[in-house]
Amino acid sequence: MPFIDRLLDIKSLSIVGTAKNTGKTATLNYILRRLPKVVPDYTLGLTSIGLEGERRDQVTQTDKPEITLGKETLFVTAERYYLQKQLSAEVIGIERTFTTSTGRLIYAKAKGKGKVLIAGPPTTQGLRKAVEVMERHGADFVVIDGALSRRSLASPAVAEGLVLATGAAFSAQPEQLIYKTRDIVRQIALPALPDTDLALRLEQVERGIRLVDDKEVIDPGYASALLPHFWQDPRWRGYNGWLYVSGAVHDQLLEKVRLTKGWQGVIVRDFTRLFVSGQVLGRFIESGKEVYCLRRARLMAVTFNPLAPSGYKMDSAEMCGRLTDALGVPVYDIMKTDEAIS
Repeated sequence: MPFIDRLLDIKSLSIVGTAKNTGKTATLNYILRRLPKVVPDYTLGLTSIGLEGERRDQVTQTDKPEITLGKETLFVTAERYYLQKQLSAEVIGIERTFTTSTGRLIYAKAKGKGKVLIAGPPTTQGLRKAVEVMERHGADFVVIDGALSRRSLASPAVAEGLVLATGAAFSAQPEQLIYKTRDIVRQIALPALPDTDLALRLEQVERGIRLVDDKEVIDPGYASALLPHFWQDPRWRGYNGWLYVSGAVHDQLLEKVRLTKGWQGVIVRDFTRLFVSGQVLGRFIESGKEVYCLRRARLMAVTFNPLAPSGYKMDSAEMCGRLTDALGVPVYDIMKTDEAIS
């Protein structure tokens, strides 16, 4: 079964879509159905960073595949949706720290097969706690459903692996779809900082910036590298080192580092902190400078949905082939794959 065996190396997985209607829920259902067939005694867990599993997309007004859980699956959802579930379940806990607009979060275990709406914690911290709680209650593998627009979901600090869902809804132009998806995969694949000891030290710096030179970590006294006074400071002109940014990195900052002599590159916590265009990142790397992550994301698979909400449909086999060549990783049309092995 495509890429399912790869998931046995990790204990948690985020599924993110490049846009709405790119097949994220179909990918989720594929994993929920197929993983227990590969490892029958696996206990699965499921949560989301938002509302998932509704029958109709509230933005595009198109039908969506519902989420079906198997017996013994652990899940986290909001109180309102727990009461609407179409399966028998046992409450194993109630979250009292993180709440949603649809009520408290309920930790539960399915006692039979059925459908449920999933609405999980709204924050990265809440997602981490949800994963930990399900693991404590016996989950061997936890899946987090969400969207790339909520980048924190895809962080290696939340889940060990990542599946990216793309498709015709992302762009109706094949070349544009390939180009934009390749830019995302390029960011996901950015290398980890080789010095693991240094990475551990920098992980403790959760705010502001630091300068790194020959394993020395220096607090420059500025909260942001975008402050003009930072670049005007004579101590850092022609600095032969690295800039560590604990927060978000935008095009303007990458361009500033690229055009300043001496700087070797930028270190970020992980790829979800990058809000840069493919063009700017490409220029930065081509200039000989590098971007390192404290934690590198593990891209487990890319899935492709050839059908857009408008009804436009791409050639599945052709696009999967072209995307595979462009991304350097196998790309699967889950609907076709699922039918072929059913």
